[in-house]
Amino acid sequence: MSLLKAAKEFLQKRQSRQSSHPHGNNNHASAQPPGPPHTSTPNKEHEPFLESERVLKSFINNLNNLDSPKKKKKKKKKKKQPPPQTQAPDTAYQSLDTLQNSVKETPSGWGRDELQPNQETGEDTASTTFLDRSFAPHLPPEPTLSYSRRIEGLIEPTDRPTLLDVEPPSEQHPIARLSHGLDRVLFNPGVHWLQDPRSKVYNFPPYLESIPKVTDFAFERLGGFIKSSRDNDLWELARRENRTFAGSTSSLSGILSHLYFLLSRDKDVNTDNLSRHFGKEPRNFTLGQRMPASVLLNYRDGRYAIDSDSDKEQFADKNILTWMGTLLEKFLTSTPEEFAPYMRFNSPPPTAEKQLRDAYRYSKSEKMVMRSQLDCVDSRLPGTGVFDIKTRACVPIRMDLFNFDENSGYLIRSQTGKLESFEREYYDLIRSAFLKYSFQVRIGNMDGVIVAYHNTARLFGFQYISLQEMDEALFGNGKGVGNMVFDKCVTLLEKVLEEAAACFPGESVKCTFEKMEGEDVMNVWVQQEKPEVPKEVEKENMGAWSPPTRQLEVRASSFLGQRPVRGSTAVGCVDEPYVEKLIAGIGTVHWSISKLMSSDDDADAALADAKARQFRYIEIPTGLDPHTVEAMFAALNFGGEVQSEETRPTLPSHYFRLPGPRTQELRDISRAGGRETAQKMIEEEGRAKVWLGGIVEWEELQKVYGMLRREEEEAK
Repeated sequence: MSLLKAAKEFLQKRQSRQSSHPHGNNNHASAQPPGPPHTSTPNKEHEPFLESERVLKSFINNLNNLDSPKKKKKKKKKKKQPPPQTQAPDTAYQSLDTLQNSVKETPSGWGRDELQPNQETGEDTASTTFLDRSFAPHLPPEPTLSYSRRIEGLIEPTDRPTLLDVEPPSEQHPIARLSHGLDRVLFNPGVHWLQDPRSKVYNFPPYLESIPKVTDFAFERLGGFIKSSRDNDLWELARRENRTFAGSTSSLSGILSHLYFLLSRDKDVNTDNLSRHFGKEPRNFTLGQRMPASVLLNYRDGRYAIDSDSDKEQFADKNILTWMGTLLEKFLTSTPEEFAPYMRFNSPPPTAEKQLRDAYRYSKSEKMVMRSQLDCVDSRLPGTGVFDIKTRACVPIRMDLFNFDENSGYLIRSQTGKLESFEREYYDLIRSAFLKYSFQVRIGNMDGVIVAYHNTARLFGFQYISLQEMDEALFGNGKGVGNMVFDKCVTLLEKVLEEAAACFPGESVKCTFEKMEGEDVMNVWVQQEKPEVPKEVEKENMGAWSPPTRQLEVRASSFLGQRPVRGSTAVGCVDEPYVEKLIAGIGTVHWSISKLMSSDDDADAALADAKARQFRYIEIPTGLDPHTVEAMFAALNFGGEVQSEETRPTLPSHYFRLPGPRTQELRDISRAGGRETAQKMIEEEGRAKVWLGGIVEWEELQKVYGMLRREEEEAK
């Protein structure tokens, strides 16, 4: 062994040098007093040499022992012999505490180098070239500081409620109730067909099948949605309860979703209750659910009201589903006589003597006041009896939004199946809507949601989905897991909002939140809403200037006891004793928020990438081309407001693209369904319709339709 031979030769040279100079270096030798030879009590000057000799002897001894087992391998024929017992050297197999104590002797943390040259004499006591030991060569270099501020903390499980009710300052309308006998859906699980596909008998009044045209509905006759920043009651409650932030379900649910992605580390949803058709389908959240969430923090007197990003409002008005939800909510909670005054061609309803606000639930957390609109109530349901009304358009409407006229022919034909089934719509709900629904239901202290499945022209059926059912699809079967997830998300949201607001103190700011799939960090970009442009920039090149951008990084890790675990493991645990341990305070989330030191250009580029991921191409509807689709988009006006050429929002041509193969397939299916529906209407003309409440004659049905349609529509 060459290493062993070299060590022995080095030791012999050291010993010969010490024998020729028993008292150290000749250059610094001094007269010795008479007496016995220097053998048993060496001078302190010689201790480093003797210590290094002992270390070297131990090193040679170890090399000999390493070589000895190999020689015995040939003798191990029948019985395996144990390795020879050797005395471990003093420096081997030390405990961690001992090693930690030893490294404290030197700033480098490596301990004393026994073979280093004598610092006093400068003599090179070895022929080896010594390396820099200020860092560990087998480890990567320490990263440079990438943030200017960093805070961290722990979120402990608790049994206290996340939100507490707050009495609203103003008198409100009573909460609406379902009409048309739809309350049966609340107490019977599963989907309820509007018309049974086999017997053709209607389970609910037949006139529900045909949805009034959205362009005929007078939305201005309803109260309308009030932004958080325009809700005086919300501002008043934030001041009265001494809370810094205020927001509604629409502006908070997107941020809470990204916080859940961070805490759960992109945990998949549970689709085990679906049929074999979806056994191999994706279980992650959809791109639409993971789209970056942008909000505006409106500042006033030390408090912030959170609105959804105002940059997208002008295009939200072009979305038929935004208006369809409002129409159907009124349609399902009113009799035909109560609904008719809200059609443009009918006289408006009488004006109430006292204008009341819509029904809201106001609640408070540690640093926030939240608002949730209350759609419907039934006192027979558990808890408050309140539930939400959700309208769910079929898959081609959602995927190919601006081709809604042709896609309104799409039919739901069966209970299960990959397409044209209720199961397909439920599968998409799990991946794209349940997370948002669960947050909204908890903010409103509701029991669940009733879902109405439609194609914008026709209703197919209804289903009541409780909060417990949504939790099982999202988090697993653990009791109380959904509440703990909500509590951690709200707590972390408050921390993030505080840091975002501190980027530009005392100003309104725009914030974009995104937790990308596969990454362990959530990014937050913060900009001033109304930045002050420097005078020199304004004069020189205003077009190239952009407001300053601050970027925050949010990280979180989960612990079970003292053991770190994946977020999906902590969220998905279904063991009830484990949940009890979490309530007792064992489960913990460690979080940190860092304000990056990146330049404005880098932060702007990252924000631009996130904004690009908010973009969705519009596929050109059937019968249009890239030259005519812009005019079609500009002419869309579901709300009925008068728009001039200057105020009408438009989109450039590069926002549109030709439909792909998947879209063409859905359009073909929709066209076939539309032809079938038209043929069915011809065959059933003049016939009475049978439903569970009796028989509805043709004339009676046309009378109801007359209240809900224009005359030209009836003629068609």
